[in-house]
Amino acid sequence: MAADRVTRRATPRLWSRFDAVFFDVAMAVVRGYGYVVHGLRVTGREHLVSERGGVVSIANHVHYLDGPWVAGQFRGRRAAVVSQPSNFHLPVAGLLVSHLLAVPLPRGPGELSAFEARLRRTVDAGQGVHFFPEGVLAMYDTTLRPFQRGAFVYACRLDVPVVPMVFTYGRRPWWRPRPPIHLTILPAEHPRGAAPADIAELLTRCRSAMEAVVAGAPDDVARR
Repeated sequence: MAADRVTRRATPRLWSRFDAVFFDVAMAVVRGYGYVVHGLRVTGREHLVSERGGVVSIANHVHYLDGPWVAGQFRGRRAAVVSQPSNFHLPVAGLLVSHLLAVPLPRGPGELSAFEARLRRTVDAGQGVHFFPEGVLAMYDTTLRPFQRGAFVYACRLDVPVVPMVFTYGRRPWWRPRPPIHLTILPAEHPRGAAPADIAELLTRCRSAMEAVVAGAPDDVARR
């Protein structure tokens, strides 16, 4: 009995109870804000819901709030967004990032094993890990930029599917200062192995699916 108690204490939580509650409340607020102010529409949530275990999700990075908008689609579970370490030190915003389950990217080889271990604990618990493979935010630009390999490396190493998501924009009505935002959630792409060729193949599959969505967006807002 005592040994069981010691084991339970030694097992680290994914996040604190406060952060979990803060995340759930914040995601509801951010979703509502997106729907009302930015005209956010989401299609394809069934593709995320159908994946019962842990997943890696990816999206193009085109808005300050696209991380929370993606994480907010994981209703019934949670998603840790992988973020630049500098974001954790921003005034005010850094505090919010810290409590929104974000995971800082490793700053060097010495942090890689701890980073992977954290991702593994997250997906093993049936939760999500979100990457922006373009790496850098480009506001209102849905032309897909080159992808970094990290999301696909970890999906293959952890043997979890990748759920691609794409932000596009509709034609701006006269009464909106910005075009409405559409988030398309695509069917999961499953890794076929963990060799370098498998990682490259998974990246290509995901990017091709995302490019098809961007190609179908209105021309006047999809390529800025």
